[in-house]
Amino acid sequence: TNSTLTMQLDKNKLLWEPLPGMISYGDFTLTVNAVLAKGDQNNGYGLYIRGAAGQGSDLNTYYRFELYGDGSYAIFKGTVDQNGNSTAMKVVTYTLSSAIQKQGKPNHIMILANGTSLSFIVNGQLLKTVIDTSYATGSVALFASNLPEAQPGIQVQFSQLALYPSHMSKPS
Repeated sequence: TNSTLTMQLDKNKLLWEPLPGMISYGDFTLTVNAVLAKGDQNNGYGLYIRGAAGQGSDLNTYYRFELYGDGSYAIFKGTVDQNGNSTAMKVVTYTLSSAIQKQGKPNHIMILANGTSLSFIVNGQLLKTVIDTSYATGSVALFASNLPEAQPGIQVQFSQLALYPSHMSKPS
């Protein structure tokens, strides 16, 4: 509605929505406005980047930038073990930031992906730059996360998404 994607769920789980076309992006600049419109302050939302699906339909390998309603953020990396199970490990643990607007207020998110360097910016303030060689390309997805320790029920609104790729290709 009104150029806004609203993601809503009433269960304690993570819901993700890939950008149309499942295009694989390498280097890019991405911007989006996002707000935790309803839900517990412990709920999260954000973006998967450089994601790749496994045998099921879920993303198994990725970087995930997650904001929370309490004004904190974390960065995760999805890896696959020898048995093919996907695990999320924290690259940056939960960190409070005065740059992040709390629940009910919009945040302008920017991600710069340039080779092994990933920069995460919120409301014009650089929160973290991560250097990692694991994933050079992959899909992008938006998500809402109703964490197990949060009250059920979340609504996240995304708007004004813009992605400026340096290089993109369709998955083979």
